[in-house]
Amino acid sequence: MPMEKDSSTSILEEIEKRSARPIPRWHFLLKRLGFWLLAAFSVITGSIAMATAIYVFFDQDFIVDHDYISVFFIQEPLIANIVLSIPYLWLAALVLFTLVAIFGFRHTKKGYRSPTIRVIAGSLLASALLVAAFNTVDIGGYIHRYLIENLHGYNKLVYANENRWTQSEKGRLGCKVIRVDREKQILVVRDFANRIWQVDISKSEIYFGTPIAPGRTLKITGVKTARRSFQAFSIQGWEKKYHRHAAPKKNSANGDLLKEK
Repeated sequence: MPMEKDSSTSILEEIEKRSARPIPRWHFLLKRLGFWLLAAFSVITGSIAMATAIYVFFDQDFIVDHDYISVFFIQEPLIANIVLSIPYLWLAALVLFTLVAIFGFRHTKKGYRSPTIRVIAGSLLASALLVAAFNTVDIGGYIHRYLIENLHGYNKLVYANENRWTQSEKGRLGCKVIRVDREKQILVVRDFANRIWQVDISKSEIYFGTPIAPGRTLKITGVKTARRSFQAFSIQGWEKKYHRHAAPKKNSANGDLLKEK
């Protein structure tokens, strides 16, 4: 008994010496909530990264555009096309946020009890379900297009379809229309490297239903004629939903299409 009293007394003296105070319950609750929010935020962000990665890879023309697939494969073999088109940046972001989600979940009240494999599988499953939802509203496409147009250097980190169409020396010019000169049959456009071009469309073939107006994004094939001049041979909208016009090669047809916009 004396020993127990001495032990209790020494503990109390040590507590007083260190000025220790009991930690409020709300502190633990707030900490747990923080880890849950970290895990949830990481799963959502990882899902956005996965959705963007899927968009970047499957938006490539060598996958969906049969008119140009043979040209792409002549310039770069299939394996090279695939390796180039893998969105390594977004896959790395997915891995990072998955690890952060696992870390957050592990520090929740009972998270440490779950096997690591189950935690990883649960995180990826939650991400996959969110990706399916995000793809219905094209979240990945919106994010990718915003970064291409507004973040300098992004197009150097991801080899996207915009890179494939920023190759004027190979006859491909992807761009956004700035101004349309209907009389001279000239487009003033900005490519994805933020360079301004004058495009002569007087001899071009325009895909049926292609909107040519300021703010529209186009794919133009042709030949570079000067430092920032381009002679167009064909023009199509950036989206894949189009049908080719039977005979749009006449200048008057181009003029009519321009006047309609």
